[in-house]
Amino acid sequence: MTNLPPPLILLQSAITFFLLLLVGPIQSRPDTSPRTFSVTDFGASGDGLRYDTAAIQSAIDACPGGQRCRVVFPPGGTYLTGTVRLKSGVVLEVREGATVLGGARMEDYPREQWRWYVVVAENASDVGITGGGAIDGQGRAFVERFDERKNVMVSWNRTGACYGDECRPRLVGFLGCRNVVVSNVTLTQPAYWW
Repeated sequence: MTNLPPPLILLQSAITFFLLLLVGPIQSRPDTSPRTFSVTDFGASGDGLRYDTAAIQSAIDACPGGQRCRVVFPPGGTYLTGTVRLKSGVVLEVREGATVLGGARMEDYPREQWRWYVVVAENASDVGITGGGAIDGQGRAFVERFDERKNVMVSWNRTGACYGDECRPRLVGFLGCRNVVVSNVTLTQPAYWW
């Protein structure tokens, strides 16, 4: 503690007070950057042979409600999956050189035919897919034979699971969603439309 004369102590106190008034209250700003979760941290192999569905869904589900999150698919991996369900705040970041590969088996998809998507979000907000990579629905795996006039597709309706020609999974679906962003991603080989 310094031994300043009383007038200087008053002057120092007044200057400090006015500086605090000019600066205003000091507040920490909340971190608004999205949290990031890598699917490999949740056990995804990315080898294109083993199913990574559970690991991908676990990474999505790790995003706390009400927060923005990015679920990252690292480059160099091929992530084989059945349907994964996005929730509000989650954006899939399929990085350049990474591929999300839709499964070609009926058991890879939900029981309800209208939910047959590789990636689906229902009644969610602030969702999307970005990153420079690809989502591949393996459409060719559903072709029974090639015909110059028309490719004849495998139809799961022989099992009684659905009717007509809509018996193949779609690639991505955002059903009743708000604030959807799909950018810088290649959507390829859908088995049935997009």
